[in-house]
Amino acid sequence: MGLAKVSNGFSVKAALRLCERLKLSATQTDALFRAMQSGNAARRAIVLSPKSTAKNYQPPFSCEPRKKYPWLPENVLLPDESVNPAQHADYAAGMYYVLDISSCWEGAALSAVPSAPEKSLDLCAAPGGKTMLLAARFPLRDHTANEVQACRRGILRENLLRCGVENTQVTGLPPDQWAIQGDQFDLLLVDAPCSGQSLLCKGISNPGCLGSAAVNGNAKRQRGIMLQAVRCVCPRGHILYTTCTYDPAENERVVSYLLRRVPGWQAVEIPLLAAFRSDLCDFPAYRLLPHHGFGAGGFCCLLRRFS
Repeated sequence: MGLAKVSNGFSVKAALRLCERLKLSATQTDALFRAMQSGNAARRAIVLSPKSTAKNYQPPFSCEPRKKYPWLPENVLLPDESVNPAQHADYAAGMYYVLDISSCWEGAALSAVPSAPEKSLDLCAAPGGKTMLLAARFPLRDHTANEVQACRRGILRENLLRCGVENTQVTGLPPDQWAIQGDQFDLLLVDAPCSGQSLLCKGISNPGCLGSAAVNGNAKRQRGIMLQAVRCVCPRGHILYTTCTYDPAENERVVSYLLRRVPGWQAVEIPLLAAFRSDLCDFPAYRLLPHHGFGAGGFCCLLRRFS
C-alpha cells in the first residue's frame, strides 16, 4: 500500500484508524489511501438550471450515457472527463451549475420524498449545490436558501441569480432562530459543516481533517444543528442530512443520536441507493467512498417526522 510515504498531507495513522472505524477490507483501505494520495477522485457533474430546462437546452459538449447512474435525475448530466464545463460561456450564462457527482449522489435521496414540498429550507446552503439539486428534482414553490456566514452568502446569492432560480429567498439566520419560528417547513436540507475528509480525494489540502479534534468538534456542532432542525419541520415532513466526510462520528452516529434523543422521527429507505446502504448502523443510511467510482464520496440519510 505504500503507507510510509503519503504525499497529500495527512496522517497515515489517523487514516488507518478511520478505515478501521469504517470496517473497510484491506482492498477498500488500499483504494481509499490511493484516492487520498492521488487526489483525483473528483468527477464533475452539471445540474441544468431553470434557465436551460425551460428551453430544452443541450450542453455544448458530450456527456456520458445515463444508464450507469440510475440514481441521477434527468436534469443532471455527466460531461466527458476531458471537459471542464466551468470554462464554457454557457456556465457564465447560468445554463447549468457544476458540482461533484458525489453531491448529486447525496441528492438522490430526494427520490424518496413522495411529493414536491410546499415550503422548503436549505439550512446550510452555500454555495448552492443542494438547492440546485432540489430544483432539479422538484419545482421550488416557497424555498429559502440560508447561509449563516456572510462571506459565503454572496456567492450563494450570485449562483442562484445566475442560474435563474425562482421562488427562493436568501437568508442568514442561525439554526436556533429558525427553530423558534416553529414547524413551518415540510422539507429541510442540512448539508452539515463537517471535517471535509473527502477534500483529500479531490486533491485539496485539509490539514487535521482526520484528527479526533476536528471530527469530534464537527460532530458536536452537527448534533446541535440537527436538534434545532427537527423543530423546523412539520408532521410528515422530511430532513435530508448530508456531509462530504467519511467518519461515522459525523454521519451514522449523528443520526443515531438524534433518533434516540428526539421521538417521532425515523430514517427512510431510499431504494435508488440500496447498493450503498451503510452497515455501520441499524437504520437506513447511505455512504459513498471513492472506490465506488462516483466521485470523492459522501454520506446521506433521509429522515421523516411521523408525529
